[in-house]
Amino acid sequence: MLAIEVAYWPGNEFGLWMPETVFVSGKTVWGNWWEDAHQDFEQDPRGRWVTRRVFDQFTITSVLAPDPARSCLWYRHTFENTGRATLQGLNTQTCFHLVNAPQFISLQGSRIWASLDGRWMTTDRVERERSPDPRRVVFLREGLRKERTVVSLKGFPRAMMPEAAHHPLFIAENFEGNGSVGIASRHFEQLFNNNDPILRCLHSEPMPIAELEPGRKAHQDAALIFCKGDHQGLLGHYQRRIASSWPAD
Repeated sequence: MLAIEVAYWPGNEFGLWMPETVFVSGKTVWGNWWEDAHQDFEQDPRGRWVTRRVFDQFTITSVLAPDPARSCLWYRHTFENTGRATLQGLNTQTCFHLVNAPQFISLQGSRIWASLDGRWMTTDRVERERSPDPRRVVFLREGLRKERTVVSLKGFPRAMMPEAAHHPLFIAENFEGNGSVGIASRHFEQLFNNNDPILRCLHSEPMPIAELEPGRKAHQDAALIFCKGDHQGLLGHYQRRIASSWPAD
């Protein structure tokens, strides 16, 4: 896991598993909870941090690129099909961790912001009584689920909540309201939040890569954003400086 420190927020360390999980056809092929899981990063001549993992039929290369001018860290996961068959449902999960950033921890979610059902709100306002684990919730992008009900997920206990996510940005605001951090996937599928005593993290998860032919590459892009302002300030910064500046495919 990478540790991220921001000069104007001393005493706060943000963690990043990039990626935390790798999927093929909906099945987990690597996860950071597996025995002896680790990531080796190297810094390239451009100042980017790079890690690479090799599988039988593909490789995945993850690159973290600092952009001080835009107060963000761009990251990209690149899948390359090295086998002879078409691969389907390639995907990643990336974890932006706040457990060692005490100013940004929100015990009830009262300072964790998302655009749910078309309005920006804090996650403590979400009805969680029917959730199998109210600390771990998922909000699918608008239009991906017809039934507006809580759905229990198998395996890792969490729930698909009835609210739909209308924006890729997931924001944590500090307790003074003068600092905020966010994560946003370029083409997002869902927002996911862990908020228990150990797991305190934000996820903006990408749409899966539907198909990848042999010898071809495909990318998933996202950004971590840092703002000396509240959630509205970070949203404005995203709209002005991030949304129009995604790297070329």
